[in-house]
Formats: sequence, structure tokens, C-alpha cells
Amino acid sequence: MTIFSGQAVFTAGAAEIDRIPQYFLPEVAFIGKSNVGKSSLINAVCNHHNLAKVSKTPGRTQQINFFTVANKIILADLPGYGFADVPDYKHQEWEKLILYYLKNRYNLKLINVLIDARRNIKSHDLEILSLLSSYNRHFQIVFTKIDKISDKTELLNSSKNLLASLGYSCNLITTSSRSREGAKELQFSLERIRS
Repeated sequence: MTIFSGQAVFTAGAAEIDRIPQYFLPEVAFIGKSNVGKSSLINAVCNHHNLAKVSKTPGRTQQINFFTVANKIILADLPGYGFADVPDYKHQEWEKLILYYLKNRYNLKLINVLIDARRNIKSHDLEILSLLSSYNRHFQIVFTKIDKISDKTELLNSSKNLLASLGYSCNLITTSSRSREGAKELQFSLERIRS
């Protein structure tokens, strides 16, 4: 039985640095472009339909949302990067909040970099990977919406080759919130941070 069979609850939201709550449980973050499916994936992993609010409009997650799972682990849903129909100052506020969190969070054990399988790895994603590496953060790449592409093998092979050429060695997981493909694999990868 996994910890994800336990209760998952929303515990806090932080739109400003001084509002970020302090937890003593191991923490896992989800980051990716706006509309990549972060909230939907968190719901799938936690076996919950509406734990994280889902919207088809990019930029709806405007703060870091924290969820506690079985009183064992914290999941952090970060605002998306890239396109979102919000003013420039809001983008700057998000960037400041996200950078502070990623750099300074002492109990942050793993960062899931979510990438739309239909788009593959883009320059924005590589910027995030470079940033995480500079912070000495452990990360894995989680492809979302894998049910919408025809050749998963090609996606994984091309991604591994690109990452290897840049000196990155990280876990790759393919997921679909709709079919729940990859949900168990992602759960296991998150649980391993506690060992």
C-alpha cells in the first residue's frame, strides 16, 4: 500500500515569499509551462478528482499551492512558466516567488519538470533544467498528455539523447491524467524520496 492511498488535502497557498509556509515533511515540487497539466497530474497521483483546481486557461495557478499527502509528504504546485494571459508585473512576481522557493527550500527533495509530450523539450524547459542544476536540485522529467502522441519510444529516445548531450542524467516518466498511465510509476518515484 502506498502513501497515496491516504488522504490528500490542500494545506496552504502562497503568492508572496513571506507567505510560504514552513513544513518539516519532505517536499516535492511540480513545475512546467502554463497549461501543461500540473493540477490534473497532481489529482491523478493523489487519486482525487478536484484536489488541485484545473482550468483550460493558462495561468490559473497564481500562487504556490501546497498539498499534504497522508501526513507523510508535501506536494507543491508552482505557477506555470511561459504563456499566460496576465500582466508583465504578475509574471515578474511569479518568477521571483518561484526562484526563491527553488533555491532556498531546505526540505525540497525532488522537482518534477512537466513537459507536454506533444511539444517535447523546448528552450524554456532547458532554462529550468539549467537553473535546477545550478541550485544542485534533484529533478526528473515527467511528460504529460502521453495519450495524445503516437510514438512514445521516439519521444523518449530523442529526449534522452538531447539530455545526454547537455550532460543531464535524470529519470523520465510518461504520464496521462486521462488514462492514468504512469501514475503508479510517478507515485513510486515520489515515495522513494522518503527512504
